[in-house]
Amino acid sequence: EELLGWVEQYPPPEIAKSYREPLSNMIKGSDHTLLRVLRYPPLTGNEPAGAVRAAAHGDINLLTILPAANEPGLQIKGTDGLWRDVPCDFGTLAINIGDMLQEASQGYYPSTLHQVLNPTGEGAKRSRVSLPLFLHPRNDVVLSERYTAGSYLEERLRELGVKS
Repeated sequence: EELLGWVEQYPPPEIAKSYREPLSNMIKGSDHTLLRVLRYPPLTGNEPAGAVRAAAHGDINLLTILPAANEPGLQIKGTDGLWRDVPCDFGTLAINIGDMLQEASQGYYPSTLHQVLNPTGEGAKRSRVSLPLFLHPRNDVVLSERYTAGSYLEERLRELGVKS
């Protein structure tokens, strides 16, 4: 809630007044906020050329809080179209803007495109562990004229083939 409170302080007034409720309230009572444990196993050596551990994507939620993984590989795509490595120094946090915050802010806060590359050298022999915390709003939160958080999530899960 505190992190979302900081985010809601800085957009232009026309964006801030378009929020149907304070961003920090959107996650109160949500049963969709999720901490995931992602383990990328060591490579086998049989991976296709150009394969990645996680293809480029944006997260569906409002914000993702990501403690540094134990191994490098995470990259974000800048507004200039270039991919940049995210440091994985112990104790650091990366904060990704998700698709729902992009929708709620009318695009003022763009969703963070990111990917995880396959390691090379000795790193290929080690697992990579990541612990993203996805901050999801309640289903009834109105993100925009087009979507509630629930309808947005349902649409995205259908697009991804997770739900029919």
